[in-house]
Amino acid sequence: MFCSKCGVETPDDSRFCRKCGRALGVAVTSGGAAAAVAPAPVAPPATLVPATASFKLGRFIGARLVPFLVLVVLAWIYMQQNYGAKATTQIIATAVHAPIELKNEVENLTAASWKGIALNLPYSGTATVNLDVVSGNPVDVFLITPDQIDVIKKEQWSQVQVYPDFNATKTKTYRRSGQLKQGAYFLIVRDTSLGILSASASDVSVKMQLNP
Repeated sequence: MFCSKCGVETPDDSRFCRKCGRALGVAVTSGGAAAAVAPAPVAPPATLVPATASFKLGRFIGARLVPFLVLVVLAWIYMQQNYGAKATTQIIATAVHAPIELKNEVENLTAASWKGIALNLPYSGTATVNLDVVSGNPVDVFLITPDQIDVIKKEQWSQVQVYPDFNATKTKTYRRSGQLKQGAYFLIVRDTSLGILSASASDVSVKMQLNP
């Protein structure tokens, strides 16, 4: 057998060239004859994702997200300065159809009078009204659309069209909830007492919330 590198003849059972030391790569078969040993296959290197790829993706997201967040903050500050915190919260809640507190105030109502509390629903949803007479007389409560105001002004109470789910008479504690469409409404609070054997005026707490 001859060395494939330097050409020196070596014994058949030699594993290395006696001159250059190169491995001869032979193996003995069952019959005793030398046979060339095939080199083991070399696995291809694993494919690696460059570290710069994820870095570039992060920079791309940051380049788009940060300006958007800055714009949102600036818009929030602008609306607060021009419309107030409460109005700003309501505008944002309207845009995303989040729960909104439409009313939270105390109304003063004199005896033998009525008052219309304007309610504007920015979207259709479930309206919940809580009314409490803090001090004074029991009241009648009902909900109408703006076109019914003229009927009330004419004192044609029997002809007023109301929403039955929101009716109550002679009450000091009122809890009503129902589905309403987007639009304008009036919550009518009426004191039918004469103020002679009763209070001359009443303080009425009114709270209303709208949920999607």
